[in-house]
Amino acid sequence: GFALLVAVTTAPYLWSLWRPPPGTEFTGIFYYRDDFYQYVSFAEQVRDGALLFRNKFDPARLEPVLVNLEWWAAGALGRMLGGPVAGFHALRLFALFALVAGAVRVFTLGGLSGARRAWALTLFLSAGGLGWLRLLTGTPGWQIPDIAMGFYPFHQSLTNAHFVVGTALLIWSLVLLLEWRAGRRGALAWLATAGVLGLCRPYDLVTFTLVALALCAMDAARRETRAAGVRRALPLVWLVPVFAYYALLVGGHPSFQTWGGQTMDLSPPRYQYVFALLPTAAVWALLALRRPGRAVAAAPVRQALLAWWLVLAVLLVALRSALTKQSVITMGAAMLLLAGLEIPRRWLPATALVAAPTSVFLLWRLFNPWPDCFAPPEYFQATRALAAACSPHDVAVAPTDLSLMIAGLTPCSVTLGHRTLTPDYETRLREGDRFYHGPAVPAAWRLAYLERSAARFVVLPAGGGPMLGPDPPYGAILRTRLLEVWERGGGGEPR
Repeated sequence: GFALLVAVTTAPYLWSLWRPPPGTEFTGIFYYRDDFYQYVSFAEQVRDGALLFRNKFDPARLEPVLVNLEWWAAGALGRMLGGPVAGFHALRLFALFALVAGAVRVFTLGGLSGARRAWALTLFLSAGGLGWLRLLTGTPGWQIPDIAMGFYPFHQSLTNAHFVVGTALLIWSLVLLLEWRAGRRGALAWLATAGVLGLCRPYDLVTFTLVALALCAMDAARRETRAAGVRRALPLVWLVPVFAYYALLVGGHPSFQTWGGQTMDLSPPRYQYVFALLPTAAVWALLALRRPGRAVAAAPVRQALLAWWLVLAVLLVALRSALTKQSVITMGAAMLLLAGLEIPRRWLPATALVAAPTSVFLLWRLFNPWPDCFAPPEYFQATRALAAACSPHDVAVAPTDLSLMIAGLTPCSVTLGHRTLTPDYETRLREGDRFYHGPAVPAAWRLAYLERSAARFVVLPAGGGPMLGPDPPYGAILRTRLLEVWERGGGGEPR
């Protein structure tokens, strides 16, 4: 299963890398390019030995404070493989192995083996919802969870490593928790895994903690296990420092206090999640109604998976935030694990078949990618020139799409770029639009803007030197047919 999943989900990336549209190069990602290059901007800092990360979308010279083990691992791999983008793709392969192994462990704990377990794993790794049908009926793609947001394991595998890392670590945290509750291992294993999860994808640590508390509440509801429920809840205190760290980071640090808002993200309408959960949920519910005597939550693993799914269902209904989609993204994985345990062997192949069309569509779509998955070669020339010339905390001014790449592929900070991490993003957008497109903007205003931004570098359109006036304090260090890179105090012979 692992080898096939790697082959299928890696093929579109290799195709776009080897066969980009004429005059372009592949940016390395299909979905959420701004978020991906945000992750890459942290991983790039590992090149200089960073363990703590700074926000490169904030030009202010603040000390690094962010800890993220996933991005550090991607950066460490990137040092060996030629860059942080390659590091993320390598990390995705490790995460896929952990994802598959975790699903197999869950099914094994649930009593599955042989062909039954193989078909349950097939369902888990291939299923989607009715996103394909919603698209056919005219629903915009951003409103469809199993089209837009990596709602299922296969979709996460196609999207990027960040989702896969979170889901894999969440599954293993729950597996190790269940084995501890059964007396087969110590608490350190699940606490360490959950801590790593929190320092990679904190949304999923919230899910894990709520599930663990729900299991303890179930224990406390029964007289014979009440004392055990309290005892099993106590180790969760060790996760409090992780939550406290993020509360301080998002609540008080000037570079990251907008991170928790995600105010420009759009979450699908809640009713669309019903379609995203079908048809697997329909098969599961039908069989449950036909077998009312069987308790779905009888075994500990089934109890934990049901708690996982219900916790996310409550969050989906209760949250009134742009963070909703980030918080419930593992709902599809929880349902497929539970369905794999509950659906009989003879029904599993048919269920996998009827649940596969959206996954097939998404795979086809990545072999026919969107134009913004590619960039002009000159963009990559500019990032190479800046990577060779700039140092950490140097600031570059460039259009937004190129700024994302500069933050990810060079040590530079940028004034424009990520919709959440750029402080006062809308103001920065207006300033950038005026700098590059404002009619009759005087050169003095542009130079003052560069001075306020403490910009050492600025990217101009080809032949755009007059935008800075007749005698600017900048000189060109790169000229291409599309753009030029200018450096404060630079000049000489441009590359």
